[in-house]
Amino acid sequence: TTTTTTTPTTQNDLNPVTKASWYIVEAFGNVFGNNDDTQISTDRPPASLRETFERIQKDNDASYFVSGKVDSLIYDEDCLFADPFVAFNGRDRFVTNLSNLGSFVTAYTTKVLDYNRVSPTQIKTRIMVKLQLNLPWKPILAWPWGVDYEIDPESFLITKHLESWEIEPLEGVKQIFRKSNAELRPSNDSS
Repeated sequence: TTTTTTTPTTQNDLNPVTKASWYIVEAFGNVFGNNDDTQISTDRPPASLRETFERIQKDNDASYFVSGKVDSLIYDEDCLFADPFVAFNGRDRFVTNLSNLGSFVTAYTTKVLDYNRVSPTQIKTRIMVKLQLNLPWKPILAWPWGVDYEIDPESFLITKHLESWEIEPLEGVKQIFRKSNAELRPSNDSS
């Protein structure tokens, strides 16, 4: 089998149906998602690169990408967030989207495959993610997922959060609409 890694995209790279799917899911989350404050408790931005790296690790240990709980103060307010569907600037939009996703995830498992500091200001992760959505047909989404974090050496804040998926974007969307015959056990921690 061939492994396809889908990297962050530009708005012009996607067909209109795939791009529209992402915006529909985001709008659905804004209407029906959980608006609770789900940030990890931190009261200040990081004071060093080492602290930023430690807080990124804590976020990953807490499976922030499926739990919806994130340490928002490690991100620059104008941070670039990109995934195979869309790219945008703005920490608040990212935090809202994560919170909304977290409210739709009923169970998940995660397994860290790689976690590397590739330069003094850059970390790359690769994690196997499997999650079940709280929709009537209980779809299960699963694929290796990664993030390239780029950190400003002066502010110690993440300025780029670039996701990659080892699945074609349209295949990821298709998983949302597939009925699952299995069920994941609810999980509050990585496995």
